[in-house]
Amino acid sequence: MPTVLIVSASPLDQDPLRLGSEVRGIRHALQRSKNRENWVIESNEAVTVDDLRRALLDFRPTVVHFAGHGDGAAGLCFEDSEGNTHSAAAEPLARLFHHFKDELKCVVLNACYSAVQADVIRNEIDYVVGMSTTVGDDSAARFAVAFYDAVFAGTDFRTAFDLGCTALDLNKLPDSDVPIFLTGSHLEYTRLEYSVHVPEVERVLYKYCNTPYADRAPLTTTGASLAPIIVQYYGEQMRRRVDKVHVLCMDAISNDQWKVAMEFTSGSDTQQSVFYMNIRERVYLIEWEATVGLWSIPVKTYLALGSDTPVVARVVVELDDYYNYEFSGQQHRFQSVRLRTDAGETLHGYVQRHTPLYDEMFAILSDGNSHSLTLEIVNPTPQTDMPLIQKVLSTTWLYRANESTA
Repeated sequence: MPTVLIVSASPLDQDPLRLGSEVRGIRHALQRSKNRENWVIESNEAVTVDDLRRALLDFRPTVVHFAGHGDGAAGLCFEDSEGNTHSAAAEPLARLFHHFKDELKCVVLNACYSAVQADVIRNEIDYVVGMSTTVGDDSAARFAVAFYDAVFAGTDFRTAFDLGCTALDLNKLPDSDVPIFLTGSHLEYTRLEYSVHVPEVERVLYKYCNTPYADRAPLTTTGASLAPIIVQYYGEQMRRRVDKVHVLCMDAISNDQWKVAMEFTSGSDTQQSVFYMNIRERVYLIEWEATVGLWSIPVKTYLALGSDTPVVARVVVELDDYYNYEFSGQQHRFQSVRLRTDAGETLHGYVQRHTPLYDEMFAILSDGNSHSLTLEIVNPTPQTDMPLIQKVLSTTWLYRANESTA
């Protein structure tokens, strides 16, 4: 039977916490649930790290809920044999949970600054909740109760997280933006901070996905003038109805512009995608050109015919070591970079060394990761898939020709 293991600690040398109230609230959540016969709660108070290990062995829980103090990188505050603080760092905790990962599906760290531990524990456990900064007693307890109200009702952990955060807003409590939700490293990576935008973003994207291509332009920042471009872009592609949309992550690019990772469900199929959105004064519009990775001419046309004029290319860029044809043996003059389009085509681009552009590109790519950039490219050779990069137009896929570099 699924088990929630609650472990709590309030060391004598720390400010006292009202953890009893939190534990009682979680127990009452189960008592209220129509599924009360389907879950078990086990709880240990004044917990040491040895108590945690033994409880994991004894109960093989589905969920571990830690209530207490957190100290950021120093660790979660358990108690020692004298009742004082014993800090447990993220790495040994993750190694401990590793041995129980077959049964243990979710870890909730209801403690200040526990996002540090959550980010490490997600390497072992499917779903982890942590706190990005300090969280008040009342807010922590209210979040926990609402989270388990949802879990015991049969919702998934992600929805339970949303409902926990929403409960703080509904009760006019602070800290609704403090909890974070993380998925395990073997799943599609998600780091979600609660946002008041999430429900409206999901509503707008549900409407967008179920709107015929020819009618989508009013939902975009460009507006009606974009309609023929959208129709040409999708061509004869069939539109499939979307049954459900789910925000996985929202990253603010600027005050108004957001990068939103979404999960879409159509029948039994699920897929993920990224949308760029403009949110201003409760108006939610899609940055369509950035979302689809639009080029100034169709990618297939460019690859087949090239272009006599510079091309605006939205691509995912990473450092490469490919030198061929006219660029063969030119490592001393050019830096090779791999360019990948939204549709999956791969090009081999080149940046001239010892130029301001090279310095700019190297500063972006030197971390070894791939980056979504908008570039101006030309094809100086017959090989159209080996363009020369002339400019970085934007460090994201958000770009308009009449705007300055983002």
